[in-house]
Amino acid sequence: MSGVGVQDWTWTIEAPAGWLVVPSTVTEPAETVGAWQGEAVELLLTSFLPQDSVGGAQPDAGHVELVRDSLTQTVASLVAFADEAATEGARAIAGLGLLDRGPVPVLVTVGMMDPAESDDALMTVLGATGGNPVNPVNPPSIEYPELPDGDGIQVTRVDIDEAGGAWVTVAVGRRTEHPEAVVDTALIWRSQDLVLVPTILETLVGLLSAVKIIRSEP
Repeated sequence: MSGVGVQDWTWTIEAPAGWLVVPSTVTEPAETVGAWQGEAVELLLTSFLPQDSVGGAQPDAGHVELVRDSLTQTVASLVAFADEAATEGARAIAGLGLLDRGPVPVLVTVGMMDPAESDDALMTVLGATGGNPVNPVNPPSIEYPELPDGDGIQVTRVDIDEAGGAWVTVAVGRRTEHPEAVVDTALIWRSQDLVLVPTILETLVGLLSAVKIIRSEP
C-alpha cells in the first residue's frame, strides 16, 4: 500500500491451516514461484491419492502421474490468477479441501485513503453496487457480521454472464479507521459452484483476521 503522511503501510497474509498464499511472477522471482508450484503439487497429491496403510495396495504409478499432471495444471492456474491479481495490487490465496473441492482461489485486496476523503469505496469493491445491466437479478444481499476487531460487511450477489450462466460472488470486508488513514480489506470469491456458497460465507468471515495491516514509523 502507498504511504499517507509520514507513515509507511504494508500488509501481509498469515494463512491459517488449510490455506495457501499463492505467489505471483509479477512480484516474485520466477525460481521462487517455480519452487512453490512444485511444493504445492506434492502437497495436493497427498490429499488426492489414497494414504498408505499396512498391507494396503499401492496406487498405480500411471494413475499417480495422471493426477500429478492434472494438479500441475491446477497449480499453474492458481499462479495465473495471482498474476492477474498482482497487476491490480492485490494477492491471491487458495483454500484446500473445502467440501472436497480442489484449491478454491480467493482474491485479497487492501486499499487506503485519506480520512477526509472517506467514501463508499469498500461497498463498491465488495459488489454491493453495480452489476449486469442487461440481465439483472435480485439485488445483492448485504449483511454486517461481527468481527473480533469490529463490524464487517458481507455481500452475496448473483450475476448472469453473456452466455446465460449464473455466477455467484461472495465478498467480505472490513474498514479500519486510523487518524491518518482509512484502511479497507476485502476478500472476494466468484464461482458457478453454488453448492459451496454456505461454506465460503462462513470461511471468509473468519479469514479476514489473516490479513495483517502493518504500520511502521519512519
